[in-house]
Amino acid sequence: MTTTASPTRTDTVRAPAGRRLLSLVRAEMLLLFRNKTALFNAVALAPLTVAFVAWASGDLLTGGDAAAGALAGTLLAMLTALALAVVVYYNLTTTFVARREELVLKRLLTGDVSKGEIVLAYATPAVLITGAQIVLGLVAMAVLLDPPEVQNPVWLLVALAGGAVVFALLAAASSGLTRTVETAQLTTLPILMVATALSGIVVPLHSFPDVFQTVASWTPMYPVVALVQHGLGAVRLDGTAASGALADVAQPLACLALWAVLGLLAARRWMRWEPRR
Repeated sequence: MTTTASPTRTDTVRAPAGRRLLSLVRAEMLLLFRNKTALFNAVALAPLTVAFVAWASGDLLTGGDAAAGALAGTLLAMLTALALAVVVYYNLTTTFVARREELVLKRLLTGDVSKGEIVLAYATPAVLITGAQIVLGLVAMAVLLDPPEVQNPVWLLVALAGGAVVFALLAAASSGLTRTVETAQLTTLPILMVATALSGIVVPLHSFPDVFQTVASWTPMYPVVALVQHGLGAVRLDGTAASGALADVAQPLACLALWAVLGLLAARRWMRWEPRR
């Protein structure tokens, strides 16, 4: 009587998703810390901006604490918008393109890491830098100006988190339309110009016709700035007082959710995982 040995089965044990994600984030942060110029710009940009504005606006702050507080609120909205536009959207676009052309994304997909985990891992350092810039900017405001009075911190957090999601997804979509890191300056320009110009930070929107204001209120950066204004209880972009009530933030929240969905669809449609030849 002969016995047949049963085939030996080897099971591949996948690492937990959290561990895979943490490893990717750690590797990307290590690359950032090795780039001293990028690290300096990430850390020093916000405090230097606050210092310059405080110096340039010295004569305008003769009104006392109220004027300094209003200026600090405007600065906070501006720093948030610029950080999302430059650090999250533009820098993340160039990161995706660089990693794709270096075949890093392709190699990652041959393992256990999913596409969503890759995008989240590369977006995490950019979001952390954005948060660090805002914190450092607030510290500089507390020293050089008066810190803005926060009436509803929930809307500030929603503005930062929602804006980070939207612009990270738009970065993933834009990377698929970008052939090289150098051409990212051109492919990201339309969103950068439209989002910044129509956010209300550069030009007050309430001075324009109603149709223009309606169009601007559905651009990706507008809800971020509007929610920051509501969180501070400051003057809104249309010149009225921001109460922070749920009914008043319904439109910015809907706009933010709409752009998150559009960004997800665009990222799934256009993001590439192999070099463009």
